[in-house]
Amino acid sequence: MRNAFSEEITRLSKKNKKIILLSGDIGNKLFDNFKKKYPSRFINCGVAEANMTTVAAGLAYAGYMPITYTITSFNVLKTVEQIKLDICYQNLPVIIVGVGSGLAYSNLGTTHHSIEDVGVLNSISNLNIISPADAKELRVLLHQALKIKKPVYFRIGKKNEKIIYNNKCNSKFGDPSVLEKGKEICIFGTGNILINAIQASKNLKNKIKPQIINIHTIKPFNEKKIYKYLKKFKKIIILEEHVDKGGLCDLIMKVSAKFKLKNIFLNHNAGNNFLVGVGNNKNARKILRLDSSSITKSIIKLSKM
Repeated sequence: MRNAFSEEITRLSKKNKKIILLSGDIGNKLFDNFKKKYPSRFINCGVAEANMTTVAAGLAYAGYMPITYTITSFNVLKTVEQIKLDICYQNLPVIIVGVGSGLAYSNLGTTHHSIEDVGVLNSISNLNIISPADAKELRVLLHQALKIKKPVYFRIGKKNEKIIYNNKCNSKFGDPSVLEKGKEICIFGTGNILINAIQASKNLKNKIKPQIINIHTIKPFNEKKIYKYLKKFKKIIILEEHVDKGGLCDLIMKVSAKFKLKNIFLNHNAGNNFLVGVGNNKNARKILRLDSSSITKSIIKLSKM
């Protein structure tokens, strides 16, 4: 995803001369082409994420469209006060890009795990939250994020994520996308972990065909659309590379409770504990039951209820 982001922001910056890219001392080679084309619009802020956020707010206040970019855990947990007061309180058009969200940096440990970010940021007023499923959707939604001219948190993966949208991606900000149509069971997911839901469905070879919904826009949360799906499908799986508090699970189950629906939920998430010794991303997902095999088992279990 990071390569797609670099390519797309370089392309968009050709027409939009107000875009300024700020880096927290990463992506130096990644942005070589951007720096070559727009040397005055790239700022390496060093290992000073809070200051980078404040600088971005100042640039936005002066009429520019700044984008901050660094590892998700650093661009969220180290900068919450600046995001809240400097950017969101003034409703400024800053895009905060967190790279390596979820467990992309799994083997680097808790310092680099980004599984609380949505819960932390979702309570901040004026902040929009976008979590694309693959590189193609990232390109589409990045373009839309620049157009809304509001504070946006962009939750992206790292590298080598599988493509979900083999054909054209028509995702629209704020509107959940149907990835696969199905019956009886509905899977809601967000981010690049959705590829495992698609693989889980393939594992069943059409014996059971769940509907798969991509919640790429976590905030604003489209309660009306979610209610519609919850009313249609009683059996629900919620999939997210995030702790079980404050993320997609809480948002969807809240809608079900609000309208007194009798949904049955099986949730796949990162639990509610610090993760130690989980190894690489693939192994971590297996331990946490975020892999396609575990999701397949939940689909089969729900089908028998």
